[in-house]
Amino acid sequence: MSAHEKILKLTERQRTCLELVAMGFTSKEIGRKLGISHSTVDNHILIATQMLGVPDRREAGRLVASAGQQLPRQAGDLSEPENSAILEGREAMRQPAASAATNIRLLPPVGGQLNEQTLGSKTVQILSIALLSTLAVISLALIVSGAFKAFS
Repeated sequence: MSAHEKILKLTERQRTCLELVAMGFTSKEIGRKLGISHSTVDNHILIATQMLGVPDRREAGRLVASAGQQLPRQAGDLSEPENSAILEGREAMRQPAASAATNIRLLPPVGGQLNEQTLGSKTVQILSIALLSTLAVISLALIVSGAFKAFS
């Protein structure tokens, strides 16, 4: 099924939410603009992202925005895609990001837009923070306990 066919299967609200995502709006801003809650916006975007088969909301937004910009009669490609230097540069930039995404990091990234990660990666990061916090509290308790024993 082509991307255009998948986009046609989206509801009007899902397409609107993804178009606003492509413009850089957050879920709260989209919710205010459309008169719905941010969690409803997140639900629309999640379902649309799954239907389109893309990894995150930004990619889904780009896909919907580019589909809306396509002209009925576009010129063909100017060069073969496999020989294009631009595509090679894009692929080179994507490879480090893809390999970094597969590695499990000790600490989650700081900053960035909200809701751009999958539920699984959010859960792994929450558990890693909980584990590190527990280890920090235990080590602090052992240090304080050792200090009391040393000075008594």
